[in-house]
Amino acid sequence: MRLVLVRHGQSEGNARNVIQGHLDFGLTELGLKQAQATAQRLAGQRFDRILTSPLLRATATAELIAAATGAPVEPEPALREYALGHVAGLTFEEVAARHPEILQAYRKGIRPSFPGEEGRDVFLARVRSVLDRWMESGESILAVVHGGVVSAMCYLVLGLDDRRPGIFRVANCSITEFVNQRGRVVIQRHNDTCHLQGILTMEDVG
Repeated sequence: MRLVLVRHGQSEGNARNVIQGHLDFGLTELGLKQAQATAQRLAGQRFDRILTSPLLRATATAELIAAATGAPVEPEPALREYALGHVAGLTFEEVAARHPEILQAYRKGIRPSFPGEEGRDVFLARVRSVLDRWMESGESILAVVHGGVVSAMCYLVLGLDDRRPGIFRVANCSITEFVNQRGRVVIQRHNDTCHLQGILTMEDVG
């Protein structure tokens, strides 16, 4: 049994370098190419089902993978990106200008607070709920998610302090895989981008 996480392809928000959170952007032309390459990489692999964040950039990626694997797609609200509150829709430069304390926190290696954000405890709890349900199911599941969700899952599995940001980089359409080894979750691979040669993008500002 395994849990394979795929980050969505490059979105319009990624291309504009804006903070997305729950804002609903579609894929760029490059994002579609990344999703198609990922679908080809995963074609023929067996999954009991595909879970997807309900945000468009994830569902569009999931549909292409589903066509290649034959697995059914199910929306999973718990896999939405972290809700970043009032900074959603801004570029990082705009955030730095309006909220210099956020930039200062990043420079100190501290996860900042964002005005109106969801709350890290709430976010981690909903991500953990998906991890726990997968462990109980005994299924092989693929989930199309967001960079923040992939990172949160890695923090949870490794028991790391979530207050330290930036440990895990997550490229668009990269693959991260967890396996259950005798009741213990192990990271089998992280940020696998072998299928994205020439079309790799790393934009990830939420």
